[in-house]
Amino acid sequence: MAEQEKNKTEQATPFKLEEAKRRGQVAKSLEFNSFFVISGLLGILYMWGTGFVQNGLRHARHTFEQAGELVFDIPHLMAFFHTIVMDTGSLVAPFFVMAVIVAVGANMVQTGPIFTTFPLKPDIQRINPVSGFKRIFSLKMVFEAIKSMIKLALFGMTAYIIISALLPTLLGLMHTDPKGYAPLLMDYSASLLFKLAMVLLIVAALDIAYTRWDHSKKMMMSRRELKEEVKRREGDPLLRAKLRELQKEAVKRAKSASRVPEADVLITNPTHYAIALRYERGRMQAPVILGKGSGELALSMRRLAERHGVPVFERRALARRLFTEGDIDAPVPGDLYEQVARVYADLYAQRPSDIRIEVRA
Repeated sequence: MAEQEKNKTEQATPFKLEEAKRRGQVAKSLEFNSFFVISGLLGILYMWGTGFVQNGLRHARHTFEQAGELVFDIPHLMAFFHTIVMDTGSLVAPFFVMAVIVAVGANMVQTGPIFTTFPLKPDIQRINPVSGFKRIFSLKMVFEAIKSMIKLALFGMTAYIIISALLPTLLGLMHTDPKGYAPLLMDYSASLLFKLAMVLLIVAALDIAYTRWDHSKKMMMSRRELKEEVKRREGDPLLRAKLRELQKEAVKRAKSASRVPEADVLITNPTHYAIALRYERGRMQAPVILGKGSGELALSMRRLAERHGVPVFERRALARRLFTEGDIDAPVPGDLYEQVARVYADLYAQRPSDIRIEVRA
């Protein structure tokens, strides 16, 4: 395994990265998501903070007003707690909805839309103690530990500086009207969240850089993997060459069907195969195969021959052998000379004025 890791010197191809993305293996920073969530909370506090405090105070006043009338039996207690839960839910629902939307949006920004069930599939490596031990003492875990300590130190220092600066003001609230507490506390909370978000932005930038570097390193490939990917995507070279040869042969046969009007005779099976032959005395040593086809192409060649008055001879065994052993634009195989000569002899007997052939021993 170590030797395989050392041999991975090539950058991952787009095909491998796309396959990894379909399996849910992408470079994703959780700190980046946290930054967006805190930023969203900060935004909703600025937009709805005053309304949140006012609604909270109104629900609290309503609850205390009913405290003296509270009846301690099951139906009345259930109704009372149901009211409290619903009021609290209506207060915090915008924050939860915003957090979900922002978290999903942050993931979309980082990785794009991904929907896969691959991570849910059972994997024996997840319960392998050796693999688990390696994950615990991996470079990623070391980075996560250092990142957590840096984040905790930055957050603690930022909170300490901010609270220390606000402490005299907070102590001075004892001499102010309690009605002014909520707006001031909301402003202080928003200011604290803003500064923490700026600190988290620095941490998120470092985390994004590391996660992308780590993902790129994990996706690296060896030369052997590159060759295997090419084979998997495009097929074995020998197989590709054979497919190209078959494709060329199919195109050649399709084009050769149009040469049926130039033929002397069309030999058929009668419906499975059709072979068009031509012989020019003095220029050819043996009849040449102008075209051949099977199935629908053979039927098409036969219809074309009938349309242009080309004689059609049914020679089942000969047609089958010419189709399998003969090549287009090549003379008929030597061991079939005699059988082809008989066809031309029959053809000459039908059209002696048009056919002039010389059968050589």
